[in-house]
Amino acid sequence: MKRYAFFRILQCMSEQHQKPLPVRFDPINFAHHGRELEGPIATKGMLRLRENVVTSNDLVSAKLNFSRGLYGYPLVTGQVKASVTMRCERCLDEVQVDLNPDISILVKSEEDTLPGNEGEKDTDRHEFYGYDGKTLKLSDLIEEELLLALPLVPKHQDISLCNQDVVAWLAANDAPDERQEASIERADNPFAILKSAD
Repeated sequence: MKRYAFFRILQCMSEQHQKPLPVRFDPINFAHHGRELEGPIATKGMLRLRENVVTSNDLVSAKLNFSRGLYGYPLVTGQVKASVTMRCERCLDEVQVDLNPDISILVKSEEDTLPGNEGEKDTDRHEFYGYDGKTLKLSDLIEEELLLALPLVPKHQDISLCNQDVVAWLAANDAPDERQEASIERADNPFAILKSAD
């Protein structure tokens, strides 16, 4: 009992020393000082994310580093970890999806214009995120990366994990199998054949 109380005190002390992540920040200032941020971010205000999933955890974890990147723009690198529930396209049951996108973003003011042709090849390799030139809302930046990480066709990793009643119904009604689905996808996507040629 005493050991539990001791460890609980240590945990509370650790939580007190952990600074909460800022709601808004100046990316130029953060990049200039080489700031690092690590901790939880609430998903309550991430309305676009919530519209695209069934449920999401209340918190996502982020570890971000700030430095100077291309043309001196603030560069944000790091990783975000989140867990959401989506609707399996195969059986319509819920499926848990873990999102762990690696982040590498150049932040620039929406009023800034990029250099001309000489920089096109460099800019093609980077993702830009625009802001008002003053401060940036951290949750907006994280939400954007989580949305990009969502699977276009969420489904269970294996059909054995799907709702077997639905699987049986699909089989009884001659629903297209995996090969037929792939064939349909290639027909809908004229660039899919290039992928198969690799």
